[in-house]
Amino acid sequence: MMLRAYGLGLAGPMVATAVLTATLVSCRATPLPSGPVRLVDRIGEATITGSPAAQAPIEHGARWSFGTDLAGWSAAQGVEGLRVEGGSLAGRTNSIQPALVTALPADLPKDQVWTVEVRARVSAGANLTVRFDSGPVLVLPRALGNPMGIFNTPLQAGDEVHTYSIRPGNPVTTGDGPGHLLISPSDQPGADFAIESVRVVLRGEYLHSVPSGVSWQGLSEIYRETIVSRAPEVVSFDVQLPAHPFLDLEVGALEAGGAPEAGALSFQVAVEAHNGESRIWSQTINEAGVWHSGVLDLAELEGRQARVSLSLASANAGAIGLWGAPAIRSGATAAATGDSSPPNGVPTGVIVILADTLRSDHLDAWGYGRETAPTLSRLAREGVRFLDCISQSTWTKVSVPAIQTSLYPTTHTIKDLPDRLPASADTLAETFRQAGYSTLALTSIPFVGRMTNLHQGYEALHETGSLPGGGGNPGAGGTSKSANTYVERLISWIDRRNGSPFFALLHVADPHSPYRPRKEHELLFAAEGEMDRLDQLTQQVRPQIEHPLMKIFGMPTRSELARAKIDPEEFVRIEHNGYDGSIKGMDEAIAKLLAHLETKGLAGRVLVVLISDHGTEFLEHDGHFHGHTAFGELNRVPLIFWGPGVPAGVEVATTVQTIDMMPTLLELSGLSVPDKAQGQSLRPFFTNPDTPWRRPAITELPFNLRGLAASSIIVDGWKLVRIGPLDAEPEYRLYDHRQDPLNLLDLAADNQKIVARLAQTLDNWHAGAQAARLDDSASTATLDADELERLRSLGYVQ
Repeated sequence: MMLRAYGLGLAGPMVATAVLTATLVSCRATPLPSGPVRLVDRIGEATITGSPAAQAPIEHGARWSFGTDLAGWSAAQGVEGLRVEGGSLAGRTNSIQPALVTALPADLPKDQVWTVEVRARVSAGANLTVRFDSGPVLVLPRALGNPMGIFNTPLQAGDEVHTYSIRPGNPVTTGDGPGHLLISPSDQPGADFAIESVRVVLRGEYLHSVPSGVSWQGLSEIYRETIVSRAPEVVSFDVQLPAHPFLDLEVGALEAGGAPEAGALSFQVAVEAHNGESRIWSQTINEAGVWHSGVLDLAELEGRQARVSLSLASANAGAIGLWGAPAIRSGATAAATGDSSPPNGVPTGVIVILADTLRSDHLDAWGYGRETAPTLSRLAREGVRFLDCISQSTWTKVSVPAIQTSLYPTTHTIKDLPDRLPASADTLAETFRQAGYSTLALTSIPFVGRMTNLHQGYEALHETGSLPGGGGNPGAGGTSKSANTYVERLISWIDRRNGSPFFALLHVADPHSPYRPRKEHELLFAAEGEMDRLDQLTQQVRPQIEHPLMKIFGMPTRSELARAKIDPEEFVRIEHNGYDGSIKGMDEAIAKLLAHLETKGLAGRVLVVLISDHGTEFLEHDGHFHGHTAFGELNRVPLIFWGPGVPAGVEVATTVQTIDMMPTLLELSGLSVPDKAQGQSLRPFFTNPDTPWRRPAITELPFNLRGLAASSIIVDGWKLVRIGPLDAEPEYRLYDHRQDPLNLLDLAADNQKIVARLAQTLDNWHAGAQAARLDDSASTATLDADELERLRSLGYVQ
């Protein structure tokens, strides 16, 4: 758990500073500390003065207790005998998805739900689950089927009453209508339950109830490591300023309704050297819910011992201010040094472009007949391209944690919608953050952010809700075409780094459904009106789609298209036109990013990686979408390295895996690979594309969106696909991986010995991955109370 090393507890910052200084000095031979000085890491050393007098507890949320009546609760499904008994809401479950429901109070202020507290006794089951339905009228199938609205916590089943605190992994905002709260007290039929109370705690209420300190806070769905303070507090730190120092921060006030106060908030940062020289930055904010950027040049105080003071002023004592990722960074720019090459060959910037749902066989660099991605072709010509990269899952929720931890899904433990990455994982972002890099994630699907605990190590995270129209959330009415918006934000953020080292995850979802491109790209491959025609055909087939989630996305099977009297080939042809146009739009945005790096003299100093989490199916196996099989259209993805330390024009035909990206990237950056990593550096292929390599390539779907688990193994040119749960007799299919990359011709019947051998190899691999499975209960048991609370404040553990 890298976070412990850079100061999640009161003892951490001193260790972190020593490690950070030693690492950066050894790499860059800088006589002064090269930073950054992250104030969130120094909070244990801070002096806080001027704290307002204690306030009476406030409640802006909702609370239910059960004296003599049901208090507005009812049994929606799967519950029998609902009653009030002994001051508790009691009953018994009779399904695996029981649901109790109530309307949220209509007068709730506009704010984010911080936690739902349920005090209950439950006799049996593994999880207690809460869900929210945002509409004024409850539509039960929608509420229970919404993949983004499931939040759970492990049950302590038995005869004792326990208080469960459930933090939503993705935002739930109140104040837009009454809405509904649903509780599944157990996931097992025959469980007796007795609920003493239910409480919805809003963010403003929570922040007023705890001391000032570090937390993970968001405004307009942009989240940051944050120091939270109350007017008129002053939070002060004694630090040594690094080389070429500048202050970098964001400030903001909670959204209207998130706190009782109103009016302006004044933020001031004073940096005063011990010889009396000082610099001041200030900002007064009259609007809530938006971050405001601040930069202060401290070059004339370079190397000095100084006191940094964060002061918050307001006419309302106790008004809450958010200091987003405040840090003093070292801005030794290429322009300042006159050298565009990276120091010691180590990149000063690293960008991972994670293109969601991008099939390699729809890229011209991989031989596709259309020029869908000329920029990616350029990266391939000028870098190293891996022709046969296999993703570790075919669903974003499972695949991206594998990419960011270099762990197989069985080991990183993410398999189902509510699952969150254990805090004991060592992520790519954490490794770069520990080495002194600024870290940023721009994410286009909720699975890549807080919902999966993938904000670990990022100083800032842009969630999909920050995109116009809410991004690609199912049913949100937004668009998945995020590349253009996010590239603009990334360019602005890079410019603010002022040459200091940075790591950025640029997660774009343009290839993801819906396949209609941005307006300017609609006619790149489609005829006039074809995208309207695709919308019409999708609406025509939707009533025939049986799977609830596929119905939401408009993803039919071949037989469902036939029932709707739609020609499957024509449907897919139009889809391909939109899919390819969306890829081209993404490619043009990436071209803007590369052009900006060149304009700023950074192209020779920034390492760029292009990778995808999975592909998508266009009826190759009679279905659509992804996350339901392990066939080639879903798990063969592009992988390109470009930049310092990467030779030009190298093509590698050997089968590799997406978990190999992280070790390769860290090695190219001169950083150590975490001991837990299961991938292996691909750097030997850079100089010898024919490097011997006998590592099997694994894909896992421990939880299948269609209800059936699947996995595959590729070794010795063969691909074995296992279909069925691990604890039952599976079905095996065998393919010639090189000659049949889409897995259309099953050779299992004539090659039973090969099937048996690969099945045993897959079983042996699974046993090893299971033995390495992450376990937070062991890792958090070694933390003291302060460290554990810090993990909770940042949302890494519940």
